[in-house]
Amino acid sequence: MKHLSVHSGTRLVSSPSRQTGFSILEVLVTLVVLSTGLLGVANLQVEALRGNQGAYLSSVAAQQAQDMAERMNANRAGVAANLYDNLDSSIPTLLVNCQSADCTPTHLTLFDHNRWNATNQALLPSGAGQVSEISDGIFLIGVRWHDRQLANGNGWQAGTEAATACGEPQAGTRCFFLRHQA
Repeated sequence: MKHLSVHSGTRLVSSPSRQTGFSILEVLVTLVVLSTGLLGVANLQVEALRGNQGAYLSSVAAQQAQDMAERMNANRAGVAANLYDNLDSSIPTLLVNCQSADCTPTHLTLFDHNRWNATNQALLPSGAGQVSEISDGIFLIGVRWHDRQLANGNGWQAGTEAATACGEPQAGTRCFFLRHQA
């Protein structure tokens, strides 16, 4: 639509009308672009949270492996008697509570095994630990747990030190292990 404007004199000049505001199409395109960007940011946030959870569980597993190494250092007689060799992922029944009674090295090893794997199970999803002596006084202390991020993949391979420390690979399971010289 054209408007006429009048100036001093007899001449009439026409000028095109100016559009103000945004069209509905421009607003919709802006909303689509903004929504896509926000969905991308939300996806990044979810992935960051998953990564943080995985790092947290790895940290807990490392602390638990170190806990068993310290337990072994505190029970030198039990280590010397090979009582810590081949501790499995079970939670054995306690015969004596070594927190409130004096214990023999055998009872202390059983107590350590019980408390350690009970804590592994409480702190980690499907958490379990085991200890294996690989040579004279050198142990592999392994902690394994279920990790949803792996889906059905394995967290370690058969025939490796990880398999010695954590057992045969299981789908969706991670392994943390350390070498400990007692």
